[in-house]
Amino acid sequence: MGFKLVLNVLYTMGVALCFIVAYKMFTEKNYLIMAGAMVVGVVVIFMKLRLLKEVKETQQVKEVKGAQKKK
Repeated sequence: MGFKLVLNVLYTMGVALCFIVAYKMFTEKNYLIMAGAMVVGVVVIFMKLRLLKEVKETQQVKEVKGAQKKK
């Protein structure tokens, strides 16, 4: 679970970095790199959402197992 926490932090930093680069390239009128940074940012967001969904499912399974042990 610790690995997933670190991965989530890295994804968040990646998204921030991509959109900072995209903004910088927009102000410099370098639209090709800006578009590339935005595409990479969207892909990282997609990966982050998949990770969050996986963590949520893992927590739900643990809760169900914990409830069964108490009975």
